[in-house]
This record gives sequence, structure tokens and C-alpha cells, in this order.
Amino acid sequence: MATHAGVGLSTETEAASAARSAARRALEHAGAPAADWGVVFITAPHRPHYAAMLAAIQKTLGTDFIAGCSASGVLTGTEEVEGRPAVAVLAVRSDRVRGSTFFASLGDGEPGGAAREVARQILDEGAGLMVLLPDPFAARPDHLVYEIGLSAPEREAVGAAASGDPEQPGTFQFYGRNVASRALAGLQLSGDLRHAIGITQGCQPLGPQVRITAGDGNVILEVDGRPALEVLRSRLPGPLADSLGRLAGHLFVGLPPDPRQDGIHTGEYLVRPLVAIDEGRGALVVGATVRQDEPLLFVLREGHSAREDLKEMLQRVGRAAGASARFGFYFNCAARGSSLYGMPGIDTAYISSAFGDLPIIGFFGNAEIAPLRGQNRLFTHTGVLALICE
Repeated sequence: MATHAGVGLSTETEAASAARSAARRALEHAGAPAADWGVVFITAPHRPHYAAMLAAIQKTLGTDFIAGCSASGVLTGTEEVEGRPAVAVLAVRSDRVRGSTFFASLGDGEPGGAAREVARQILDEGAGLMVLLPDPFAARPDHLVYEIGLSAPEREAVGAAASGDPEQPGTFQFYGRNVASRALAGLQLSGDLRHAIGITQGCQPLGPQVRITAGDGNVILEVDGRPALEVLRSRLPGPLADSLGRLAGHLFVGLPPDPRQDGIHTGEYLVRPLVAIDEGRGALVVGATVRQDEPLLFVLREGHSAREDLKEMLQRVGRAAGASARFGFYFNCAARGSSLYGMPGIDTAYISSAFGDLPIIGFFGNAEIAPLRGQNRLFTHTGVLALICE
């Protein structure tokens, strides 16, 4: 039988009809009468009807094994929908690739217990690949990813933090037909498979990397022996250097995955926010703890460079996957899409050009998860592509 996979997308406004339509299309594209397991992402306008939609999808796919979450936008390999009613469904039937769903509560805000629960549920599965879909408001996603790495070592993971309507609090995780919040839903892929993973950065370096020569907690006082703010301003054109507020939402720092590294390798950095500027000390306050002698990049969120980086990533992943890819996932930051490029559909246009009608499902998330340098990491402003190959 090998692996049969298909993706369906519906933008119908009537929730139950949209769910059935997306599931039917997924099965049709898979060429299968039923699925062994599925993945579902649903946008926030359908929020009152999530449970009914999951029940309809289960019935249509013919399986109880569903994992997914809420989203501000969903996508397939050829189309993306932001801020409107939409549901995307991946259906897989395979005697070679197993998909085992899992769920853990994050209700106490401490990720260690959830990590141990996930490890318990996937104990008997092969290494394969995990897909993680956590609620980012229940526990810090970076801490959760780290704890899962301790409890389930040597298991690579991709995924994204769930999203939803920015005007309404909370996100939702899907497990079968169950809808929860303050939780982690996920999928363990195992069996006769391999995977090819790529990360594309939405923020590109402003000049060469520097080294933190004085810092305290999340405050960067000096880089390369000079006030950090002075060095940052020297990287910017005159008008922008004098009014950094105009770059809010565009200017960030890039940190290495391991602060003990001598330098940051091309494309291998974690984007973290520039929280505040301390004019008095010439310092920068960032959304991460830094350490002295750690390398650092100043990075700028900018659409043209992001497109070029995306094209290069797709080429790398395509070479790694060869002709054996059967389906895939694309986890796109909510700060990409139309807010980055000024128009929708850019990422999926490039993906479609690279991989044709390969079934790919994904959503716009609040943070992205992927392995880098031997450890699963939390990214922001990135797109993470994972192709599942036989």
C-alpha cells in the first residue's frame, strides 16, 4: 500500500460543511477511502464550532486519530488563508508511516510534567519525528521544548505554537474530537521514514556579527567594547538611526543556539525582540538572557531578503528529500505572510513552484519549532518546512 496522503482546504463559512468538505478533498487527493490518521488546523472565526468540526472530520476520514490546533491562518502547499474562516486537513493512509497522536495538559504552567507525559505516551514509538502544537500562553514554549528534549532525548521535533484571534485570549489544541486550551497536542511519526527539514529566516543580518563584551541579564551594555546602542545606530541609515521607534516590529537581535559558540553560522540564529532602549547607558534590552562573550547579530525583518532566503531553503530541502517525499508540514510565523510581504500567498507560491502538488499542510503560528545543532529549538519570524520521505 505504501503511503497515500492528501490535503484539503475549505473557506466555507458554515462550519460543519467546511469541515466535511476539507476532509473529503483530503481523501480524494490521497486516493484513499479512509485515513489512518489526520492533522487539522482551523482559523479563529470557526472558534465556537471547533468540537463539531472535529467530529465531522473524524467521521469523514474514518479515524479517531486527529491532532491539530487553532490558527490565525492556515495553508497548504498551494494556498494560504489569513484572518478568514478556513480549515485545512491532512489525511494519511500508510502501512509504512505511523502517526500516533498525543496530548498533555499545561494547566499548571510548568512544562516539566507535560514533557514527561509526552515521553510516556510515545515511549513505544520509534524515533521518527515529533510534531508539537503547544499553547504559548500556558507555558513558555522555549522552556517546554527544552523539557521535552530532556524527557524524550534524541527525538527531533517540528511544529509551532498555536495561534488564533489576536483580539481574543487563548488558543486551542485538538486531540481526536476533543478541544482543550492550556495544553499541548501533537503527533509522533514513526516507521519506515526519513525527513528533510529546512528553516527560513524572515529577519536578515544588518552587517557582520559582534560580540557582547558587557551585559547583565537581558541588558546588552557593550558589543565589541563599544556601547551597544552606538553600534546599532552605526548600522542604520541616518534618518533611521535617529528615530529607532520607526523600526518597531522590524528590528531584532539574532542569538546563537548555543551562547558558548565562537560565532554564528549562516542562517543559524534565534531571533529575539528588542524590548527597550536605554539611552542613558547606551544599552539595549532584549527578550532573552544574554551572557558576556556571546556572539550577536542585529537583524532586520524585511520582505525581499526573506524571499531570497526562502528560495534557498526550498532548494536545500528539495535536494535532501529527492523524489521520495510523500507529504509535509510548513509552519509559518504569524509575522510573515501578508504582514511581511505586503501581499498574501508568497511563501506558498514558492513552495508550490518547488514541490508542485506535494501534499503540505501548515498554519501561521506564534513561534516555530525545529532542530538545530543537535537540539530542538524555538524560533520566531521563521518558516519551518518538514518533508516526510519514504
